[in-house]
Amino acid sequence: MRKIPELLAPAGSFDSLRAAIDGGADAVYFGGTFANARNSAKNFSGDEISRAVNLLHGNGRLAYITLNILHADRELNAGFAPDKNNDSLLKFAEECYVCGADAFIIQDIGLSQIIRKYFPGIKLHASTQAAGHNLSASKKLAELGFSRMVAAREIDRGNLRYLLDNSPVEIEMFAHGALCSSHSGRCFMSLALGGARSANRGTCAQPCRLKYNGGYALSLKDLCLAGHIEEIIKLAPAGLKIEGRMKSSEYVYNVCRIYRTCLDENRNASKREIDFLAGIFSRQGFTDGYFTKNTGIDMYGVRTEENKRESLKYKSAFEFEKEAEASKPQSPLFQRGQPPRKRLTGDYNLPKSKNIKMNPKLVLIFNSPGKLEEVYDYIRTEKNGEILKRIYKIFTPPETKIMPELSEISGIKPPYVIFDDEREKIVESIKNSGSKCVLIDNIGHIDSAEESGLELFGNFGLNAVNSYTLEEYKKLGFKNIILSPELNFAQIRDLNKSLNCGIIAYGRTHIMISENCLMKNAGVKCGGDFYLKDRTGAEFLIKRDGNLSCRNIIYNSIPVYLADKKELYKNLGLFFIVLNFTDENPAQIKKIIKDYALNNTENINPPKKFTRGYKNN
Repeated sequence: MRKIPELLAPAGSFDSLRAAIDGGADAVYFGGTFANARNSAKNFSGDEISRAVNLLHGNGRLAYITLNILHADRELNAGFAPDKNNDSLLKFAEECYVCGADAFIIQDIGLSQIIRKYFPGIKLHASTQAAGHNLSASKKLAELGFSRMVAAREIDRGNLRYLLDNSPVEIEMFAHGALCSSHSGRCFMSLALGGARSANRGTCAQPCRLKYNGGYALSLKDLCLAGHIEEIIKLAPAGLKIEGRMKSSEYVYNVCRIYRTCLDENRNASKREIDFLAGIFSRQGFTDGYFTKNTGIDMYGVRTEENKRESLKYKSAFEFEKEAEASKPQSPLFQRGQPPRKRLTGDYNLPKSKNIKMNPKLVLIFNSPGKLEEVYDYIRTEKNGEILKRIYKIFTPPETKIMPELSEISGIKPPYVIFDDEREKIVESIKNSGSKCVLIDNIGHIDSAEESGLELFGNFGLNAVNSYTLEEYKKLGFKNIILSPELNFAQIRDLNKSLNCGIIAYGRTHIMISENCLMKNAGVKCGGDFYLKDRTGAEFLIKRDGNLSCRNIIYNSIPVYLADKKELYKNLGLFFIVLNFTDENPAQIKKIIKDYALNNTENINPPKKFTRGYKNN
């Protein structure tokens, strides 16, 4: 007997929630007025959450609550007392729990473990912001108590099949709606350009929709997999997700209606139905490029005036029933499946900060092969080895030859993304690298280091922003971690650092991971350095992510620079600081290392354009 995937719909308002029910959704995901990845949507107040859950349960549908952003210590420390903070995250979670919500959708590892401890019985779904893109990620999330992983939208059908056949947790996949230019959870572009508007905090300014190099090089068309329903049913994901909490109730109803019909009839959408979907909302059509592994320039498009005019024609196609909520029966799902949930009793305590003034060691990251060799003699001999003594770790790409004198401090920097069909070669390169540790940027890469018996060193893509997350990464085997740039210096200072913590103190940081090759799209040979120029003239460096794919890393247009602020970062309780090298020449690399390694303050001149990083402090 074939199992039809759960159809999961978005709701940014009560009208959208009713539209999702009438359109045939099995479950609806929605959020409160804060602490979710669509903070600009109308969203739901505390009282409305209870009404929404009752309405869904009364119609035999499930309610999933989004808490899918990163949370700082102060937000978690507000605890459960309603009089401490009107926007108390955990008080809000408690209200959702008590009124019968079926699952929380979560990005933040620290928050997930608080929820797991204090709210027994509610399901945890790992948001696509958690960047789960391989089987190893699903296994680690299972260990952390998650029952479902929302898979990265960039996974192709072959890797999806492998994941679905082997995952210990349910896998949910996106089927329709807007696509981010970057792997979700790994985009820091809005943060880097806007200072306070972060994709990981629910306030993305969508810089990918702007012009670069004279065109819309980062603006992807909306996803549509309605033409692949028969294949998707055979793949058997637990859930099929529609994006659109910022979209209208008309959009929610009509998209749900078409996917509901196709799922129930076990058929692909007709051309007429797909044209109808495009008329409701599209950006110069749709794309299925990630699913079919057919990436390229055809995946890109913008919302044109013609698209907007076309959408107006479909307003009249929307009708849904606004029945009185009181007439709905009590949810049989909640009555039968769960006992009444109680409010939390007892204390809730966040770990206290243990901050010590330190002179941080240096960690060097070379993002290009050959860069370390060019400055090796300088590092080894300068100032009679004084600089070398200050260096804690050096990370290089897999193809770099490890010098014997540096073997004890050498680490390998694997690709930022490792799909399952790439994993074997990457694990082999790690094992053969001669390195002592691995720079880990994703929870799904931990086992690649463990298999090789190497030390885990966390990169900032792990999004460690609170003390609970640090504690969980410690339990997972990490000894060191680079803190997320989502933090400001005061938040960094106040963290309870249960493992060795550091920050990026110099260099262009990666702000996007693109599954598309932007070089090929621009007609440039893939492999060298390439730059995207925005409307202000700022140039963003593009580099290839390893040598197994044409995946691209986009780096900030300006570097972080703190060489003239040593006293500032010495007061943050950091064990190390990171110098991240991308397109610098050997002379520049030597000068930067010297400026940070030694205590002198002479001849330290910041570049013409730079950022202090970490929320642009």
